Amino acid sequence: MISLTPVLTQPPPFWRTPLQGKAASAGEASPGFGLPSLSDMRDAQQSMKKEMAAKKVQAVRERRDALMLMVRIDPKAALKMTAELTKELKAAVTDYVDAAGKNVTDGEMAMMRRDAKDAREAADGALKDLPAEPKDAGAEAVEAEPEAETTKVDAGVKRAQAAYVAAFEIADRRDEKADRAEAVYGAAMNDQGFFQQVKMAMGELKEARDKIKADWANPRSPDKDDWKAADKEMAELEKAIDFAPTGMPELASSGASVKA
Repeated sequence: MISLTPVLTQPPPFWRTPLQGKAASAGEASPGFGLPSLSDMRDAQQSMKKEMAAKKVQAVRERRDALMLMVRIDPKAALKMTAELTKELKAAVTDYVDAAGKNVTDGEMAMMRRDAKDAREAADGALKDLPAEPKDAGAEAVEAEPEAETTKVDAGVKRAQAAYVAAFEIADRRDEKADRAEAVYGAAMNDQGFFQQVKMAMGELKEARDKIKADWANPRSPDKDDWKAADKEMAELEKAIDFAPTGMPELASSGASVKA
């Protein structure tokens, strides 16, 4: 058996925990007596489809040892096996893309990593600068003072409360933006990991094909028709990878752009 690295991990949860002092908005609460929304069900279906596609890739990689053994015993049968496994890889890629999976490039990953880092630093800075929440009972400290002085204190407390609310809203928006950016980056890591596993599996199949070609004098060597069929499957797999969409993963439940 070969050593496998994890193909797909669960992305960070998008549902965020509001900052202290703010309740979850109606849009973030579970709708209708705890029933999942249509977007939740769609997300669950896509997640399940991605997981099944990842398992297909893992199953192909787990058959590498059997394939290499077949290469030595019966090259013709081994080539047919590579074609079958190549076809399974292509089906996995198709399923993953149908579930909104992206073939994220290294450059796009770097940009999303930077955006998530910058957004979190901005959120932490806003939270650090958040003033202490003023209390409504500020006027009690001047209970022995004239009524005019009490009115001044009340006005001061109201100004402090208004400033606090404004600062809190800024901190909360930046925290939400950071959560979304981190969720997008986590989803991108999963997508990139899937395609890395596909490419590793494809490389192992090409290694087997090279060994079969090198053993051309074997009486069990495949003929031109066998190679034509196998080459066709490999070309379709490469095309599926090359034409897979790139870019930023979509978070269907977010309801807003990460850069908003």
